[in-house]
Amino acid sequence: MKKRFFLLVIPFLMLPACSNDDDANIDNPDLLGKWRLIEQLVDPGDGSGTFQPISSDQELEFLEEGVLNVTNGDICSLAIDSDGENTVSYSLDESTITADCENFIGISFEIKEGRLFLYYSCIEGCAQKYQKLP
Repeated sequence: MKKRFFLLVIPFLMLPACSNDDDANIDNPDLLGKWRLIEQLVDPGDGSGTFQPISSDQELEFLEEGVLNVTNGDICSLAIDSDGENTVSYSLDESTITADCENFIGISFEIKEGRLFLYYSCIEGCAQKYQKLP
């Protein structure tokens, strides 16, 4: 009888050791790859802004090892037509982009509904929306 009881109890004792790793996984394979700028937040400074479609060739390419390549633009500029290329770093743990920008203290990012959002630290609300390229 004791053996049967022990065999029945063991699986229940092991349940707390099992966990769902999905939430703890900080690697985001969806982030890796190329993204094109498609919308920019336009806000008059009162928080009523909305994302507006734009035409831009600016692309971001998130690589492994925390490397972010910016083509046809400058990560430190909200201008949609700027030329140039630069390489900066990003952190998945903190969801931030580290760049030596004069205009912004920091840039954070998130993926929502299949789109990449960059949030710039500015008074009137500054953000950009990117679409993943195949």
